[in-house]
Amino acid sequence: MSSATNCTCLPASGATLSRRHLLAGGLAVAGCAALPGAARARLALGPLIAAAPALQRAIFAATQARRVFRLPPGVTRTSGLVLPDGARLAGAPRGSALRLAGPGPLLSAAHGARISLSGLTLDGGAAKLDASHGLIDFHDIAHAAIEGCTIRRAGGIALRLERCGGVIRQCRIEGSGRSALFSLDAAGLVIEDNIIADCGDNGLQVWRSQQGFDGTLLKGNRISGIRNVSGGAGQYGNGISVFRAGGVTASGNTINRVAYSALRNNSGHDVTFSGNDCSDCGETAIFAEFAFRNAVINDNRIDGALSGIQMVNFADAGGRGALCTGNHIRNLRLPSDGAGRQWGYQAAIKAEADALVAGNEIAGAPWMGVMAGWGPSLDAVRVEHNRIAGAPIGIGVSVAPGAGRASVTGNLIAGASLAAVAAMLWDKVDSADLAADAGARFPLITVAGNRAA
Repeated sequence: MSSATNCTCLPASGATLSRRHLLAGGLAVAGCAALPGAARARLALGPLIAAAPALQRAIFAATQARRVFRLPPGVTRTSGLVLPDGARLAGAPRGSALRLAGPGPLLSAAHGARISLSGLTLDGGAAKLDASHGLIDFHDIAHAAIEGCTIRRAGGIALRLERCGGVIRQCRIEGSGRSALFSLDAAGLVIEDNIIADCGDNGLQVWRSQQGFDGTLLKGNRISGIRNVSGGAGQYGNGISVFRAGGVTASGNTINRVAYSALRNNSGHDVTFSGNDCSDCGETAIFAEFAFRNAVINDNRIDGALSGIQMVNFADAGGRGALCTGNHIRNLRLPSDGAGRQWGYQAAIKAEADALVAGNEIAGAPWMGVMAGWGPSLDAVRVEHNRIAGAPIGIGVSVAPGAGRASVTGNLIAGASLAAVAAMLWDKVDSADLAADAGARFPLITVAGNRAA
């Protein structure tokens, strides 16, 4: 049976909501215009919130009858709607909006098999939200399907999902005071083909309360205009933020104008960042940090950042295991204060442990093309068959006391004004010709088959 015959429609007149309630609300708004601002707001809001129970009852009735509940065209102001298990809300062909009037959340649901929202505009009116809730707030929903919706002007997190699965597809989420989407402890979530714009802190967050498998897929999203309102040193300001979540894949996303990283993996295991387009990043474009394991970072394009890719924190947090291949990195820049050695010491790629850095194209880095290790934080890094141009030091390898093994083979290095392959003591050059000294002074380092032009 089609949705046209299997739905409950709320007429534009508002009859299902009680015409008397809505007319009274309109008269109250008009009649209190001469009152002082605070009193006027309180009186005007009352009838609008009074209509919410009728809307709530209509949604429950449609759900019990296994029907789609279709909202009327235009704007319905309400607050605190609770969706029952199985609820399906859809917008009218001419467009339907729910606007927050009162305390949030606007919509919430918990402990259900399935909830569906489609073709709706959900407007927070920029009203401040508690940090522990979203404008749309779902908990323990096995399959949350939110498709073709616009979520705008959330005064905090726009969409908050806790222990949810399902799909967020072809939505537009814009103007969020904090994050567009925050997922905690997901179960098979797909986030694809959404437009995310103008967020205060992060675009898409996939986090877990404890380190473990998550499996979220983020694909084909377009993310831009991510600020860093809450400050910190990387928790905020990212296009896609993964924290403790394992088995996450972010592929084919386009991310630009972010305060910190386009893609950031903090302590996630088996996380893949593949085929993403990253530009105009305020810090490191792609990060695998702290207690990460087995990161795959391949075939991404980076155009404009302070540093390109970092896979770090081996010595202090045990971060190790990385496959960094086929990435294209260009137009790295100095920070605005002009200091040259910040955020990975201006390396296009930095790796510290159990890492293969191979087949990458690097065009321009303020200080170094590839950096293997930092001080004693180095073990089993291979740098192979990369093409590096326009970096003062092509490849640097840490030879500080306690540093482990590394190999540098088959790379093509052009325009290195200081050294093609250098031995490094932290940020200082110990040997400008590591090829000549490897095996003699530095037996843990293998250098072979590289070409400098």
